[in-house]
Amino acid sequence: MYTRTPETFVSILLSVLLLASPNAYALQDTAPVQLTSHAEVEVIETDTGGKQHIRRVPAAEVLPGKDVIYTLTFENVGTEPGKDIVIQNPIPEHTVYKTDSASGRDTRISFSVDGGQHFYPAELLTVTEADGSTRIAKASEYTTIRWQYSKPLQPGKQSSVEFRVVLQ
Repeated sequence: MYTRTPETFVSILLSVLLLASPNAYALQDTAPVQLTSHAEVEVIETDTGGKQHIRRVPAAEVLPGKDVIYTLTFENVGTEPGKDIVIQNPIPEHTVYKTDSASGRDTRISFSVDGGQHFYPAELLTVTEADGSTRIAKASEYTTIRWQYSKPLQPGKQSSVEFRVVLQ
């Protein structure tokens, strides 16, 4: 007989939130861009020779403390090169951004701590303390990630960006 403990219920609930949450969007000046996203986790598998391999699988149920990898794929579905493409993604609820995990070929990556109103590279992103002093923001304080694609995306071509979070 299978019973759900409170921890199991929380992990299932948070899994549903994670899979539904990316809310990423693409901005561009010249061509329509289609954006898709998916959440994965890494599993370790051992082959018949005893060698271990890491494989990514769709995130179904994720327990607190585990990494979730989000991959956002953007494709130019128009007939003209896409220029000035910007991908923004809020950090999903109940997660914390994993330091230095955002990546993307031919992109400039910046972060926000104010829900996407202002973006800066991680080393320049600051928060103001109650006493008025400022300090460099911690990854746990990031609210949004932005990737600025640095070259035209030709019609029919695609690229991707990704980041990791830790489920709280």
